[in-house]
Amino acid sequence: MRSETLPLNCSGPWTVSAADQAAVDALLLSSLEVQSSLYHLGQYCGNWSASTSGRARSSFHLILHGGCLVDVGEGRETLTLAAGDGIFFLRDIPHALTPLDPPAAEGAQGAPMQPLLPRQADSTGLACGFFQFRPGLADLLADTLPDYLVLRASDERFRTARGVFELILGETARDPGASSVVLERLTDLLIFFMLRHLAIHDRQAYGLFVLARDPAMAGLLQAILAEPARPWSMQDMADRVHMSKATFHRRFTLHGGTTPAQLLQLLRMRVARRHLSQGMGIQDAAERVGYRSQAAFSRVFQRTEGVAPSALRRHRPALAGGE
Repeated sequence: MRSETLPLNCSGPWTVSAADQAAVDALLLSSLEVQSSLYHLGQYCGNWSASTSGRARSSFHLILHGGCLVDVGEGRETLTLAAGDGIFFLRDIPHALTPLDPPAAEGAQGAPMQPLLPRQADSTGLACGFFQFRPGLADLLADTLPDYLVLRASDERFRTARGVFELILGETARDPGASSVVLERLTDLLIFFMLRHLAIHDRQAYGLFVLARDPAMAGLLQAILAEPARPWSMQDMADRVHMSKATFHRRFTLHGGTTPAQLLQLLRMRVARRHLSQGMGIQDAAERVGYRSQAAFSRVFQRTEGVAPSALRRHRPALAGGE
């Protein structure tokens, strides 16, 4: 996949109109409503490791104080997160959060999470949980979104999201303690702003969001995701939405910002990525999306997703002290 840390898969500077932004807001609010649930709120000290992976759910980690490393799997660079940062896993992938400087002393393995207050020296405060999109259009879009999004406190582009994070920090500092209901609703809003940024600043993602607003186009995208190995021709796609080939291509390109052939390739690679992350062999994954040649598939996958197919084979390391 293209780089999943911010900038969020940006394919070059571009602008959208106020009407376009309003359309994205309407789409997100009506069809991508997010419902979060808090799983853990506390702090880690010593040598620890935490993860929300392996539960087939989207999840998040917010760094309330301190810092940590995030291992997001083989073939990807380890991330460093500081206070005010967050990472949002839009699908379940293996990952692990660990301390920046783990102590060398023996017997410190698997330190459990402690209450958030009072704050301990050299600790890392975390708010961790899960979230889900409401059924419907979200199911289609979730399959085409990046594996994860990263919020950086220092990034001025996320000033609005940062304001929400400050409310979260304020809530967690309350005595006798934070309200999980308030934290969950604030997290819903934080995730909304992250998706909004993705939709507005990533041309490819924006195109998918806009296409998905059209019931006919959304139906076509669903059909491609359901049968990615089918030899979809331009005529097949035009027939699916009951348009002439010329009208279909013009309308698709205008709204999607990409050609039907390019989007077809992207959707196929996203389906293949899901199969690979679940442990399927490369040849089998290639055939599932219509490629007979593993070499040709690997070249397209590397170019489209930014990582070799072999790096996507699922790894489930044992995480001592994981959440």
